[in-house]
Amino acid sequence: MWCGRLVYSYLDHISDVYLHVSSNSLPGIFEDAVKATYEVMINRSTVKGRKVLNAEIRADDLEQLLYKWVDHLLYVFDAKSFAVSWAKVKISDTKKRPLSLSAKIYGEEYAPSIHGQKVGVKAMTYSLMQISKENDHWEAYFVLDI
Repeated sequence: MWCGRLVYSYLDHISDVYLHVSSNSLPGIFEDAVKATYEVMINRSTVKGRKVLNAEIRADDLEQLLYKWVDHLLYVFDAKSFAVSWAKVKISDTKKRPLSLSAKIYGEEYAPSIHGQKVGVKAMTYSLMQISKENDHWEAYFVLDI
């Protein structure tokens, strides 16, 4: 039975970071992917949500939407030097194509002395990616290339 406690976990992988994200909603999967991804790279608990970035993403299916979302998060970190604390995500009706995601991304300018530096993530991958819903519980699995 889903009790709503697990947000994300790291699974065994030979060379990369394998993530499992759980939520009671589809947008929650994408919001928790933010937390899990950034915790790999920095100490996310030190990031204040002082600034807001907006994101709009379109995709043909949920897997592509997750791929493009995490890829955008990596771009925000690498190209804009923006450390993310959390995000509020809205997803269009999943019966219509293309799917669209709109988000407000909360964070601040990345400062290694404040936020630390853990593992550098090179890219999002489609490797082992799964998104599923059972009853009212959503789960996603994906791999980050490090």
